[in-house]
Amino acid sequence: MKIDHARILFAYLSNFPLSEMEAMKKATETWVNAAMAGKHADCVHARAGFYATVANATNNLIEHDFAYIEQVINEELGG
Repeated sequence: MKIDHARILFAYLSNFPLSEMEAMKKATETWVNAAMAGKHADCVHARAGFYATVANATNNLIEHDFAYIEQVINEELGG
């Protein structure tokens, strides 16, 4: 069985408001800049910041959003 990961990612991303998307973009840029600078500790810190930003955005989703996301995941897993 081939799982359509893009469909699952879309299920998440399509439920985030623009403000959350912008925060994730900023956190991604911080992470990429740290990686480009070559300092491992800064990169690890920036990656943790990106994760925190994603977790915050996910925690702000409402029950209806999660129901849709879980439906998509279940469909992709064949359940």
